[in-house]
Order: sequence, then structure tokens, then C-alpha cells
Amino acid sequence: MRIKIIIPNASKEFLASQIEERRRAARHGVDLDVICLSEGPVSLESGVDEALIGLALLTEVRKAEQEGYDAVVIDAATDPGGRAVREFADIPVTTGLESALLYALSLGDKISVVTSLENSARLIKDRIRTYELQSRVASIRFANVPVLDLGHPARTVKEILKEARRAIDEDGADVIVLGNTGMSTVARMLQEHLEVPVVDPAVAALTLATALVQMGLSHSRRCYLPPPEKDVLGEAFKDWEF
Repeated sequence: MRIKIIIPNASKEFLASQIEERRRAARHGVDLDVICLSEGPVSLESGVDEALIGLALLTEVRKAEQEGYDAVVIDAATDPGGRAVREFADIPVTTGLESALLYALSLGDKISVVTSLENSARLIKDRIRTYELQSRVASIRFANVPVLDLGHPARTVKEILKEARRAIDEDGADVIVLGNTGMSTVARMLQEHLEVPVVDPAVAALTLATALVQMGLSHSRRCYLPPPEKDVLGEAFKDWEF
């Protein structure tokens, strides 16, 4: 089984800080490649960032399918381009937040998401509304930790732990979902200090992608219709193909 993980930012440093965590999470027999984008913002923290990565993300997904990968993971917990990439590809595509929420739903009645910045928290709130899971989400908290600082656990784990603790004690959370895939580097430390399950969206997305391939399943084309063919104008789209 071959799975490509696409980290949807252009930071080589961030990529390097995450590769070992992803390889550790892969099941035996899974051939895993982890990449970031060749251009775009160096972190994904806002709606503007998500808009800026659109073309590069679609291009990498199409390349992964052409190269014979069995599935693609969009390694971000705001689920950027989730519908677009599924319209664009036939192989299974998983995303961080959606995958983590699906696992968390089986672990407790109330879920809290702890993410990095307020911008990300608002994006996650929008996604949860789209998924119609508001009744199961107790809170969405943010630790005021920029994404590019997440590779330095000594500077970040205290703030993330504080918000997770408040989510349990004040909001009634039965499960904590980490709201950034860059938090993989601190997930185990957080679990050691919390009495409820902590779901890492990066691991959840990879695990779900693996399961879908094993089950021979991909997204429904009745839901994710292929895009209508049309001309796309502009220099940036000169090599574009539906």
C-alpha cells in the first residue's frame, strides 16, 4: 500500500519536524511519502492561507494519483480543500479534523478541540458546522501558539495542556481532539497528563486512509461530483487540466 501525505504549506523546516512522527504512525507494510508544497504560505493558519494553497494542493493530489498512490492524506486540521480534492481525485482522500472527529465520536459524548490560534479555531468552527457536529462539540479552544512553534515542544506543550485542562474541567469534554497536525510532536506528552483520550488528527487521517484502502472504499461520486470541464484563464493555469 502506498500513501502520500501532503502537508499543505511550503515550510521545509516544518516538514522536517513532522516526517518521523508520520512514519512512526504508519502501519507495517504501508509505503509512506511525506511532502509539503513547493510554493505558498509557510504555515496554514487562516482562510487567506487556505485560498493561497488551492492550486498547488490540487496539483499535488493529481500527481499522487498519477504516480499510483492508493490514497492521499491532506495533513492539516482545518481540512483545507477537502471537497475540491475529492472532486478532483478517485483515490481516497482523508483530512485531519474530519478523521479525528470520526474517531473521537466513538470515544465519548462530548469533544473539545484545542488548536493553535484563534484564526484556526474559527476555521475549525466552520468545518464542524459543515459536518453538523455542533451538538457533540463542547468547545473549541486555542493556545495562542503559532504553527511554526509547534516543532519545539518545550515552548508549546504547557500552553496546549492548559487549554486542554480547561476544556475538560470547565467545558465537560470527554475527548480532546488536537486542532493542528503539527501537535503530533506533543500528543503523547499531553496524553500522559490528561485522563481523557487525546486524538491526534495526523494519526487519525493516516489511519483512516489506510483502513479505506484495505476496505476497497473511496468517496462517493454521487456526493463528490467531478468538476464540469471548462476553460480556466490566466498564466497561472496555462498547464491546467481537469
